[in-house]
Amino acid sequence: MQRRQIAGFTLVELVMVIAIAAVVAVMVGSVLSRPLDGFVAQSRRAELVDLAATSLNRIARDVRLAVPNSLRVSADGQALELLLIHSAARYRPNRVGSDGLRFSSAAAGSCGSTTVDGGCNNFQVLDATLNPAGANWLVLYNVGAESGGSPVAGANVWAPANPGVITTSGMTISAQSGAPAGEQLIALGNLPGGEFRFAFASPQRRIYLAERVVGYRCQGGRLLRYSYTAINSAIPASPPPGSNPQPLATQITACNFTYQAGTTQRAGLLSMGLTISEEGENLELLQQVHVDNAP
Repeated sequence: MQRRQIAGFTLVELVMVIAIAAVVAVMVGSVLSRPLDGFVAQSRRAELVDLAATSLNRIARDVRLAVPNSLRVSADGQALELLLIHSAARYRPNRVGSDGLRFSSAAAGSCGSTTVDGGCNNFQVLDATLNPAGANWLVLYNVGAESGGSPVAGANVWAPANPGVITTSGMTISAQSGAPAGEQLIALGNLPGGEFRFAFASPQRRIYLAERVVGYRCQGGRLLRYSYTAINSAIPASPPPGSNPQPLATQITACNFTYQAGTTQRAGLLSMGLTISEEGENLELLQQVHVDNAP
């Protein structure tokens, strides 16, 4: 009778296989660890770049939709604000012998009006589709004048006056019927003291409707975007109540906005810098935006 031989591993062989496998694993790990670490770091940097770039591009988009000469930056460089355009059009002067716009609560036909209905509180724009619903202010030739870093009353949207370059708080803007073909009739209501006059006429006869103030502020390690419907002479120290601040980016360790106002020879220049940190790694992104301030 033959005995069946049973094949198997001895304990020594098993220990040797485990030892060899461990050596191979260590070698493979040491070879691949550096590329894997590099891949993780590169992915993290790409994510930070995308976050910072998206935030700065959002700011740039709003800047390009700002009322000319309405961009302003806080003294500490941590915030900026602008007046966001609702719509724009070209206007017809509404008084005989004037290229500007004047408004009065006087009876139609009594103020030298040139509008189609002789109204004293309205004017015509060359855009039949213009709808002022949602607009809070009317702006005409905002030159953005400043004195000692403060806005000049009547020549800057941040310092409303009568006469001025922006309608004052409480005034209403609405469309009226009866405009000629291809045009729209716009009326102003709640005139302060029964009358309002724009300080300047636009050489291009261009008017802007503005809907709200939009601001960006770096605060508490976050980049916040907020908006509100009030005209303040200076940027608030923090987003005002009711402005609904929303974070565009977090983990912000440094932030800086600088603005060089434009001249008749060149556009304005907004410089933006953001530094974002994650897991001990800092990434700084810079972006500049040319601002066309032709009013």
